[in-house]
Amino acid sequence: EKEDMVRKKSNTVLVREYIRKLIVNRGLKPGDMLPCEGDIAADLDVSKSCVREATHALESIGLIEIRHGVGLVLRDFNMDAVGDIFDYSFALDPTIVLDLYDLRRMMESALMPLVVERISKEELMQCEAILAEWNRLAVEGKPSYEIDGRFHETLYSVIGNRMVTALCHIFWTSYCELETNRILGNADSKNRESTEKTIEAHRRILKAVQQGDGSMASKLMYDHFVVINKAADLIGEPHRT
Repeated sequence: EKEDMVRKKSNTVLVREYIRKLIVNRGLKPGDMLPCEGDIAADLDVSKSCVREATHALESIGLIEIRHGVGLVLRDFNMDAVGDIFDYSFALDPTIVLDLYDLRRMMESALMPLVVERISKEELMQCEAILAEWNRLAVEGKPSYEIDGRFHETLYSVIGNRMVTALCHIFWTSYCELETNRILGNADSKNRESTEKTIEAHRRILKAVQQGDGSMASKLMYDHFVVINKAADLIGEPHRT
């Protein structure tokens, strides 16, 4: 039985390596189809269960999508698996969020000069529209996590770096999850006055970008994250600066 388990594991690794080489050798792109599980099993002379185990593992890391009735489809670059790891890590140790916020603060503030350099008039208008919608939601007392995240993702999309875009998405998905489950215990998160202050902070950031002042935009973005200190106190661990 132990030998069978070892053999099955080896065959699963074989299938994953086969798929990787197939992608490279055929120059496959996101949206392209892989051979069906039966064909892969026949080519490698392994069981379909081994192939299924391997494809499920590849799906879990975001490489492929298993579409029932369609087959195995290659996905575009994503960091879904990293986001899942964060979710489990937060459940085990909520203070890990402090490290994530530190990373976010350093990354986003450092990127602002490049944003100022590359952002277009159309993208500035998009940011203005997002702030207008955010303000409307605040007046109506509706949640605005998604709008907040969209503002940041719109700013950094101008850089054209998929890793930055993916990290921003992870930051905001994790933030919404923490706030929704009240892990941060932030009772003011839905307070209108608090929301209006946050919107105003974003307006100042956008104004600095519009004026072409990368240094000021960077400083304002960095200062915007002082809320992390409050979250750190609520979690119960002094924030590291």
